[in-house]
Amino acid sequence: MRAFAIYIKGVFALLSFALALEVQTANAAEVVELPPEELARESVTPIFDKNESVKNRVIVTEGSWDVGVFGGLAMTEPIFNVSKAGLQVYYHVSESHAFGLLLAKNSNGISSNGQLLQKDQTIDFSRAPQADLQAFLDYNLKMFYGKMSVTKWVNFNTILMTTASVGTIKYTHKMYPAFAVGLANKFYVTPAWAFRFDLRLIANNAPVPFVKQKMRETDPVPEYSEFPERMHYSTNLEFGISYLF
Repeated sequence: MRAFAIYIKGVFALLSFALALEVQTANAAEVVELPPEELARESVTPIFDKNESVKNRVIVTEGSWDVGVFGGLAMTEPIFNVSKAGLQVYYHVSESHAFGLLLAKNSNGISSNGQLLQKDQTIDFSRAPQADLQAFLDYNLKMFYGKMSVTKWVNFNTILMTTASVGTIKYTHKMYPAFAVGLANKFYVTPAWAFRFDLRLIANNAPVPFVKQKMRETDPVPEYSEFPERMHYSTNLEFGISYLF
């Protein structure tokens, strides 16, 4: 009986100690206060050791001119030669907006696909009018400026842009109005020299390169006015080198 009483006292003492420890822990948790900046949030701004090196903008374009050359190709043109080369000049109104002039000369001739079709169907596509020159006024909205590190020692400053253009495309016999929208990215290898990549969707009215019963060697040569017209869409990929001054 005495042993049972000692056992009961031991259990009671153990429960009392556990209860006191829980109350103390709860009281301690109630007085803990965390600074607001240490609390979890949906987005956290990173903290850098050297803030100035991150905030500094290496490439400043506002009030500057940008001159370069470029080449390109129409990736969706099935018949005629798809390559072109030209000159581009831009003025940067601000770090967000730039306006430019694009002039390009198209290569003449029939593409490899067009030559195969010409051989199989005995169609002479050289009788059809072809695109010869392009001129566009181009607007650039610079959406993003950043820095990209390729290796530990080489950094590129890059600008991502959306583009919108209006201009004209001259064919062999006639000029047609044209419009274009696209995306562009510039990679600056120095504060002045940059590589530029453009992807443009160009829409313009253009002649259909076929006139019934007048496209074979034995047929009479058609007049350019006989070719019907339609809306033409082409996806163009361009690569250029520019100098900022």
